[in-house]
Amino acid sequence: MSSPPPEPLPPAPEGHVGLVVILEPRLYLEIPISQIRLLCLKPLKYLIFLGWCILGREGRLAPDRPDCTPLEDLSGELVDGGLYYYILTPMSEVEGDLDYVVDLEVIKMESAVPSEITTSRNDFHEKLLERDGFCVFSGAPADVCQAAHIIPYARGSEWFQTIVQNRQPHEENVDNLTDINDVRNGLLLGLLHARFDRRMAVILKTPNHCLDVGDVPPCAVQPLVVLDPSVSYPRDDRYSLQWLEDPGLYMSTTLPYNLDAAFNRQSQEPKPSALLLHYNYGAAAVKQWGCGLEALKTHKYHTRPKAPEPVAMGPPKSQHDRIVKLDATKNPTSGEQHRDWSEGIVQSEHQTQWDEHDLMFFILTNSPAAKARRHKEEQEKQESLERWRQGIV
Repeated sequence: MSSPPPEPLPPAPEGHVGLVVILEPRLYLEIPISQIRLLCLKPLKYLIFLGWCILGREGRLAPDRPDCTPLEDLSGELVDGGLYYYILTPMSEVEGDLDYVVDLEVIKMESAVPSEITTSRNDFHEKLLERDGFCVFSGAPADVCQAAHIIPYARGSEWFQTIVQNRQPHEENVDNLTDINDVRNGLLLGLLHARFDRRMAVILKTPNHCLDVGDVPPCAVQPLVVLDPSVSYPRDDRYSLQWLEDPGLYMSTTLPYNLDAAFNRQSQEPKPSALLLHYNYGAAAVKQWGCGLEALKTHKYHTRPKAPEPVAMGPPKSQHDRIVKLDATKNPTSGEQHRDWSEGIVQSEHQTQWDEHDLMFFILTNSPAAKARRHKEEQEKQESLERWRQGIV
């Protein structure tokens, strides 16, 4: 017997639109229309871009209800207070995406020793200095800039590799993108660094799977940037600074909406990864505009086997670290580790609130690609065990 359809959502608040990205348990965004107009000249295409960034999968945009005919013409305007649904294609992939949460043992990798981590992080900074030379947006000199990670350093390379493995790279070659300190996971930033870390500011790389270069407005005001002769803007791509909330008069004048990044014209180091920037954009959108997160946290999931031991990756991890938050709860009767995802999230005294990266990781590791990879790995494991058994008989 099929479950009843979810209750319909009320209209979005005045001056906003709603974008439903997961039907059940429901996750949706409430986005100010005025903000969208600052970020994209094609607002309907922008909603598709957000859905694609959050879920990492292709979809179409349906107005009003999920069973409505998807929009063919994406050149129109948004309806004030309207609801839009990001419908995955093909439709058969929609059901069951949240029924199984990945075992962290599957993605567990051998961690580096501390000396290797220190060396790697130093190399990361040096490579950014070579590729960027200055703050890529403000042109501030390197001595007042910091090496900023797109995917936070505290997450570690295991978590980083999971993102890369489960996202479609499209035209980008990510075969060797495995290290959290890869130069493609960073930019040299000055004043912007703290706001970028807090996901107030994001970087929109175009062209991408949903948006063209011309879909992004030109820089909002004449920036106070004088480019050094050694740097230039990429010829065919844009790395545009975007604010997901009003940054205030000073920041919007100093680092205005849609200011493009410039890089050292002589460097052979690769530019920031589009895959990582899109993932980060989706995480920031969930943090800024997401609604219905409680439905995900209280959803009932399968019991998880014994959890792996946490691995040391870099400096001490903060309370927001994924391994801390998703550590197994203790079974007082058996003394064994077990994992019920709803209990672990809601009831454990050691748990902290999910942030946007936890949610994105949760969605990411339940994609069809992730499930298929786990199934293949399990088959290979069983075949290896069977060959071993036959060898000792």
